[in-house]
Amino acid sequence: MLSVIFYIFIFIYAIVIGSFLNVCILRIPLKETIVSKRSHCMTCGHQLAWYDLFPLFSYLFLGGKCRYCKAKISPQYPIIEGLNGVMAVLCFLIPGFFPHTIESVSDWVNIGGGIEVMDWAAVWYPVVCMLLNAFICSALIVISLVDWRTFEIPIGANIFIFVIGIIKLIITMLMDSRYYKMFAEATGAAEPSFFEALNANGAWIEYVVGFFAVSVPLLIIYYASKGRAMGGGDVKLMAVAGLFLGWKLAIVALILGCLFGSVIHIIRMKIAGEGRQLAMGPYLAAGIVCAMWFGEGLVSWYAGFFA
Repeated sequence: MLSVIFYIFIFIYAIVIGSFLNVCILRIPLKETIVSKRSHCMTCGHQLAWYDLFPLFSYLFLGGKCRYCKAKISPQYPIIEGLNGVMAVLCFLIPGFFPHTIESVSDWVNIGGGIEVMDWAAVWYPVVCMLLNAFICSALIVISLVDWRTFEIPIGANIFIFVIGIIKLIITMLMDSRYYKMFAEATGAAEPSFFEALNANGAWIEYVVGFFAVSVPLLIIYYASKGRAMGGGDVKLMAVAGLFLGWKLAIVALILGCLFGSVIHIIRMKIAGEGRQLAMGPYLAAGIVCAMWFGEGLVSWYAGFFA
């Protein structure tokens, strides 16, 4: 029952954020502020009352029409809200997080040399990462819709992902440093200096390298093709995504994104008569999400061929 309540709470919280994502998706291309200006009907401009703004439910209660001018409300609103809610739930559900079983999760950690220690942070670090994953999904929804319509990835969304990546990097470094100090204490080694503890086992390297691993080759392609083969926003997106994911998952994200883009756009060209130009952001976003949720398993599966 506790897990059901938890996931209902996550869904409700996420659809509220989804309502804000709609604001970003609609206003950013119009260069409107997303902070100070109150929500309004995009047809008549009437400011919406608080009871018009319940995510999902207001759309259903109003029959998909504006209360004031009766113009049809785009189904984008409930779709984005619901999508963000579902993705947030999946960010916790896919790794197998269930609050009612958290007490049974082992808090014993192998810190190296066959030494195991009990640490409460071992339980909560993955949970924090799941929460950060949910924030990344929200940003990717905005990127996907805005890029799909304008062929431009909003720099603010990339900055947001960069900040989330820095937060994850700091938390990872603190955890690495924590276990490095524990190992030194358990083995009777000299207490590490501040910089030694900060560097610890070098867990930060994977994420810093991830920032450059995919973005630098894409940047070369961008300049070599004079922006025709790859957009600058795509390069920035893969840089900040690499900082968050680490270099291995960043490569997985790029491969999947290119695969999605190639297959889906070829189908759209054949069926809908689309031109050769495509917005790469949505496909890269899909690759990032898949790498975030399933990347570790894919890397382990691939590495098994060389074991």
